[in-house]
Amino acid sequence: MNNQEAKLILKAYRPGGQDAADPLVTEALEQARRDPVLQAWFAEEQAVDSCVQAKLRTAVVVPLELKGRLLALQKIVQPAPWWRQPMKLAAAAAVMLLLGLVALLLRHESSARLDSFRETMVRYSMREREHITFMASNPSEIRHWLQAHGIETNFDLPNGLRDKPVEGCRVVDWNGEKVTLICFEWKDGNHVDLFVLDHAGLPGLAEDGPPKLVEAGGSMTATWTKGGKVYLLTGGGNKTFLQKLLQRA
Repeated sequence: MNNQEAKLILKAYRPGGQDAADPLVTEALEQARRDPVLQAWFAEEQAVDSCVQAKLRTAVVVPLELKGRLLALQKIVQPAPWWRQPMKLAAAAAVMLLLGLVALLLRHESSARLDSFRETMVRYSMREREHITFMASNPSEIRHWLQAHGIETNFDLPNGLRDKPVEGCRVVDWNGEKVTLICFEWKDGNHVDLFVLDHAGLPGLAEDGPPKLVEAGGSMTATWTKGGKVYLLTGGGNKTFLQKLLQRA
């Protein structure tokens, strides 16, 4: 500690030794004892403080009954709980009602958007012409083609589709969002289509929920979300067929 630092501390030192136990004050006092110049400054500072204290005591006489009067005048006002204040209660009710309406509208909008997504994808699945854009039976070729068209191919396929033969793929434009279509076809001619969309395109869907099976456009569909993506599986004819494809290993 240098003299400048010691002065800053000793300026707040009160005559009478009330502050002597403070470690910083103790260090500053020790610095003053070691330095004659600082010691002289501190003695002068203490003398001025003592003089001011003495003048204040004689100039301002505090009545003995002042403390009692102040305590008698003191009135502690306890604010009423917010639920007992009519205006605040009404405002709170209005806010809760507004939040409820907003949540209801968002759920309705999300549900309508999901219905539109299902119906549109089913129409693409039922097309006989231009059903797929790129034909390939090799999953690696499909993955490379999609990546070349700006699609992330980190798909999490259902267990029932991972060893099934593929026929091809395409990229569907839906409301400004890119949707991947991958077509799987069995030897008997039966086929299913898997559509994949980034979750941002349907933000209202719960993440990692169980597949929801719904009929749309005359075809059974299964919709679920996982890993930041929305999956829609359609085709195969009936609900039981899709459920077998979605079963976990």
